Amino acid sequence: MKKTCISCGTINSLVKNGRDKNQHQRFKCKSCLKTYIINETPTKHLKLSAHQIKKIIAFMIDDVSLEVIARNLNINMKTVLYYRYIIFKSLEDYQEKIKLSGIILIDETFISIREKEYKHVREDGKGIRGLSFNQLCIITMVNLYGVSVAKIASRAMPLPQHYIDMFTHNIGNVEKFVHDGNTKTYQFMNQFNVEKVNARKDDSEEYSTIVVDNYHRILKRFLFKHSGYKLKNLQHYLNFFVYRQNYLAYHNIKNMKQKIEVKNKMIRSIFKRVTSSKKKITHKNFMKDKGIEEILKNR
Repeated sequence: MKKTCISCGTINSLVKNGRDKNQHQRFKCKSCLKTYIINETPTKHLKLSAHQIKKIIAFMIDDVSLEVIARNLNINMKTVLYYRYIIFKSLEDYQEKIKLSGIILIDETFISIREKEYKHVREDGKGIRGLSFNQLCIITMVNLYGVSVAKIASRAMPLPQHYIDMFTHNIGNVEKFVHDGNTKTYQFMNQFNVEKVNARKDDSEEYSTIVVDNYHRILKRFLFKHSGYKLKNLQHYLNFFVYRQNYLAYHNIKNMKQKIEVKNKMIRSIFKRVTSSKKKITHKNFMKDKGIEEILKNR
């Protein structure tokens, strides 16, 4: 490919002239003698080095707070927020491609709506106690291998159509559904000609919701470590959490040494997603991302 000098416009006058501190190729024009970098990679808008971005990913995998990340990497908090958003965006469509197979457990968990702008309040400004509409429903599906999906469906209890619209494409070679008796899931499960077990009425005690209940505990601990997050970004956090849990589940970890190796592979995997992004993500995009505001404002 012919390279044109961006300074004087001379064609085929560029020669390689070393690399910068981030290992980007530097060129020199034989005509005007100017030197510069021609960065044609999808991530040319990123200012941090590959090493720094991988460090941020590693800290995120280990649930390190943004403040600690900023301090350890000696970068501005706003910069950390922006790069975390880039990482989140690289996983935005991840859950849409998941296929769950085998025995699948279905359940819901709820997150309190803390932010006043989305919360039902009385005239005196106080929250209305016991109002389920002040909770967000997260529907989760987990198979016995630990592979999962977790998506925000609605405020309060979701409708049968939510399950159908959001999860039908996530079901692969299902053998059996295990549920807790929630009638809202029946229409969804009836799409598949497989056995459906109500764990609460299973006299054999062969099936239970322990796996998915434990999944919910891990999920809520994850969110607690990130207390202070903006509610509109909750699905971004869920996407990252699901990716991390599934990556570990796929590798069937046996010991701590293997866990460290798998986490290092995960860092490289997420970094590859970030660097293969074709769309430039600007700080303006980051600030204007509405997240799940449509669900939050649905009254």
